[in-house]
Amino acid sequence: MNEVSNDKISALQNIILEHANQQREALASDARKEAEQWLSKEMSKLERETNAVLADAKNRAEDIRRRQILSAEREKTTEALRQQNRLLSEAMKKFQDGLVRLRDRADYADILAGLAIESSKNLSGESRLRLKLASLDAPLGERVAEAVNRRCTQCEMAFDHDPAPIIGGCWVSSWDGRRQINADWQSRTQEMADVIADRLLPLL
Repeated sequence: MNEVSNDKISALQNIILEHANQQREALASDARKEAEQWLSKEMSKLERETNAVLADAKNRAEDIRRRQILSAEREKTTEALRQQNRLLSEAMKKFQDGLVRLRDRADYADILAGLAIESSKNLSGESRLRLKLASLDAPLGERVAEAVNRRCTQCEMAFDHDPAPIIGGCWVSSWDGRRQINADWQSRTQEMADVIADRLLPLL
């Protein structure tokens, strides 16, 4: 009886152990599947995040490159404008220097008289006019005024001994000073700026 009972107990133990092994394998299999699913999900998530990071990095790099290109183009344009302005300034200075050198000519008084006559015509309606010259040209003042009065009989021009703050050329004003024409070299240079620029810039 004891032997039978022991056999049954052993058989039952074997059945329980076999069942336990089966359950263990099933649990292990389920665990592997869950681990694989989790790993697959995490890998997909990581791949998406990696792609997002790479896309963002690419966009940032393209944005930086665009900004660098725009900056380089602006710098190029700015440098070109800087060079144009420098050349224009140099050209205007040479033009003005050329006007100043007219003082060395023997007919400089006639040049001043021509400027004064032209200015007087722009002051139409004014019969009495004042002439101002640069301090260096003051010795020519009376001579220039007389030349204007000989050629322009409809007005009377008087030389004002108070010098104008100019480097050459002349100022002509109405007797009361309310109207004035600046025919000095600084003013003429500024008036010619557009002409100088139009001729110079196409050559750059």
